[in-house]
Amino acid sequence: MTAAAQEEAAATVHRLAALVAGGLPIDRAWSVLGTDASAVDAQAGGARGTVAAVLALARETGAPTAPTLERLAGLLREQAVQSRALEAALAGPRATARLVMALPLVGIGFGLALGLDVVGAATSGGVGTWSMLLGAALLVVAWAWSRAIVRRAARGEAAPGLALDLVAVALAGGGATDRARAAAEAALAEAGVAAGGWAEVDAALALARRAGVPVRGLLLAEAQAARIRARLEAEARAQRAAVQLSLPLGACVLPAFSLLVIVPLIASMLTGALTPLT
Repeated sequence: MTAAAQEEAAATVHRLAALVAGGLPIDRAWSVLGTDASAVDAQAGGARGTVAAVLALARETGAPTAPTLERLAGLLREQAVQSRALEAALAGPRATARLVMALPLVGIGFGLALGLDVVGAATSGGVGTWSMLLGAALLVVAWAWSRAIVRRAARGEAAPGLALDLVAVALAGGGATDRARAAAEAALAEAGVAAGGWAEVDAALALARRAGVPVRGLLLAEAQAARIRARLEAEARAQRAAVQLSLPLGACVLPAFSLLVIVPLIASMLTGALTPLT
């Protein structure tokens, strides 16, 4: 899911909040916008079902709908910012992976441009053919390996801090902390959202209980910290990916370059040199 789609989803939720704040019932507001919670969730990506879960939780706990939607729009915008940052961090590793995969093909093109019979050497059934087959196999391994590295770097928690935010939403309705936690967990389960962070929720609730202070502000601060940690971890994964991409380059692409380009070129040159002697 692209950052642009997430930003559009955030804008839709912000418009919904404005309509609700203006006095429209939530169903009428969705109708005016020409969309619904499931469509916005699909557009936002991440932990799909988040919008539906937040609205269900607000109805269940009596939390004010418009401020809750404004908060949700801010969260979706933060997700979009994180997605853009991750895309920018992974742009280098992805470009490197594409470049190293293209090197053998460029080498074959140079050989053809020099007038060498690379195709003939590759299809002769001799050393050139086996060299091309082995080089192609190494390229496939390098492609799969590089994609796995980049995919692993892009993997992360879909919506960090979501559980903390939803408990804070439930508390805005004026309920007790234990009931708020249970309501948030039930809303996420009903919407099919698998959110982590419940250990952080319990730790924040226990800390507020010991200190005798309101817990909602602590939950919101912990949610923001969770998103910052997620962004930093994503950037670190992207930097590690840039280094790890040197492994398929050295282990597969460079040998594939030799097998796909150098060996057939030498075979073609030898064939051309020996032909007048036969």
